[in-house]
Amino acid sequence: MRESEVLAFIGARCVGAGRVDRFRQDLYEAGLGDGYCGFDFPLNLADDDKLGGVVVRLAGSDASLIQAGTRLLGPQDDIEASDAIDLGALAPATVAWMHDRGMLEQHEYDFLRAVQALGAYERGLRPARRPGAEIQPPAKPEQVVQALLGLYAMTDVIVASQRAATLSDLAGADSPLRAGELSVAAIWSEERGRITLDERSHLGAPDGRGQVLAQPPLGGIDYNYGPDRLLFLHRECSFAPASHSPVSGLLVFTASLRAASQTASRTRAA
Repeated sequence: MRESEVLAFIGARCVGAGRVDRFRQDLYEAGLGDGYCGFDFPLNLADDDKLGGVVVRLAGSDASLIQAGTRLLGPQDDIEASDAIDLGALAPATVAWMHDRGMLEQHEYDFLRAVQALGAYERGLRPARRPGAEIQPPAKPEQVVQALLGLYAMTDVIVASQRAATLSDLAGADSPLRAGELSVAAIWSEERGRITLDERSHLGAPDGRGQVLAQPPLGGIDYNYGPDRLLFLHRECSFAPASHSPVSGLLVFTASLRAASQTASRTRAA
């Protein structure tokens, strides 16, 4: 930790940088290394920036230094509550805590961390091959979706699927990505395809979220989907197609809370 570089951000904009080099007696007494865990550096804020919107991150890492009780919203700290970002039923700190105590398998931890911090996660459907063991068939996409989106919601979910002809059909309020209650959906296809994702755009300004872009975003990262691979995607992330849409189209899996669906059914029946 000592001498690590830390960067301060408002949204995707870096507004300051410094090094971890200040001694903190309270942290030393708490057993955090040699106590040199503090930092102090100036911020270059615009006139309309709010200090409450600043997030400090370790350079080269997704780890953020956030005070307890903080709600992660967009880059503006005064946006409406309806604009709050849905990161699932488990807060990032809780995900790390559960993983450290063996409560999550590695792929479950990777899934939760990736969709929260980056906005997407690739999940292979072919099981790991063990020497001497029989070759197992690939997992069914809907079963993997059921398990991981249930983990995301921390409750039983009902999975539904909808076919889209092209990636462009995933834009707008009527997008198949928005068919379910959960903010994360999954894309699968009989053919291989690829998108270029604007990572973390689901955490950015509201007007930059949930778009299908005509051109690859600056600094975008490629993600794949196909017959042996699911692509889990936060529906507020923006992306551009990086390949032609499969001729057979895309299958989009979404999920809703089982308890909520059962309540709605009982209400209709009454």
